[in-house]
Amino acid sequence: YMTGFEEPIVVRLANLDLVEGEWRNYTQTLYTGEKPSVSGTIVPSSVNIEENNDKTPVNYVLPPGVTRILDPDQPQLSQENEQALALTVENLATGDARAVYKTMNKDLRHYKHLQMFVHANAMEGDTELQDNQMSMFIRIGSDYKSNYYEYEIPLKLTPPGHYDTYTTQGCKAVWPDENMLDIDFSVFTDLKHERNKARANGSASYTQLYYAYDKEKPNNKISVIGNPSLGEIKTMMIGVRNNGRRTGSVEVWVNELRMQDYSNEGGWAAQGNLNVQLSDFGSVNMTGHVETAGFGGLEEGVNERRDDNLYEWSITTQFELGKLFPEN
Repeated sequence: YMTGFEEPIVVRLANLDLVEGEWRNYTQTLYTGEKPSVSGTIVPSSVNIEENNDKTPVNYVLPPGVTRILDPDQPQLSQENEQALALTVENLATGDARAVYKTMNKDLRHYKHLQMFVHANAMEGDTELQDNQMSMFIRIGSDYKSNYYEYEIPLKLTPPGHYDTYTTQGCKAVWPDENMLDIDFSVFTDLKHERNKARANGSASYTQLYYAYDKEKPNNKISVIGNPSLGEIKTMMIGVRNNGRRTGSVEVWVNELRMQDYSNEGGWAAQGNLNVQLSDFGSVNMTGHVETAGFGGLEEGVNERRDDNLYEWSITTQFELGKLFPEN
């Protein structure tokens, strides 16, 4: 509803759309160290090519390699809208963070990479925010505080301007390669193994955050706490952290979150049966069944294949022990 008008007005609603929002604000604390003196805010929304092509200070353009899909339900050629999740963070203190989250139930062990386009720009009129002062992080695990993996990328800011969505130069200026999230899941498991070895030496624990820097991308930080598993991902969090020395504000766009490089290695199965007849004294039956990880039937999809190795065997015997004793 609208109220507070001094004179009668006429409002015409051209189009009423309902937008589903899967991401929710995370209201718990995310800061490190002392409690910040100011409380930052985060507002999740969406930006798209149709409504925000002339947005300021940076207009929305398609990520590199992304094209708009033709709507097959329309008799004429009509392109579907392309959009991204926008996070507007204001008054974020040093060491503090704000994030949005969603719940899920995913098994990521079949995939090798997690990718996502990331954009960042200073708020309109802000000339003090610098590159790498703000960082974007993604957190996956079985909960938000005690069992998760985290990957953090320092953000390169896009200068204010109007960029052409139909040129590679314009797309890469808004979605720079330095901000590209490209996680090899092996870095999570390797860090977890490293943490477990350090724990055996008494220099780490499950309840303390253990971190290291990505060897291929030294500016990116990898963290683990608790005992998370890629086979049981129930929560995902995307947030912004202030690593600078002053309170700042930033607008971040994230787009095309996807898993890649599905592990398509097949398994095998075998079944055997051996029956040994010992004349009229007895018999021995032996059966065995083996299925290795990756095995599945012709009618099953890749997500329905076996995730582990199965070994089954059984031995049954039947003897006429009376044959061992003399007849009366």
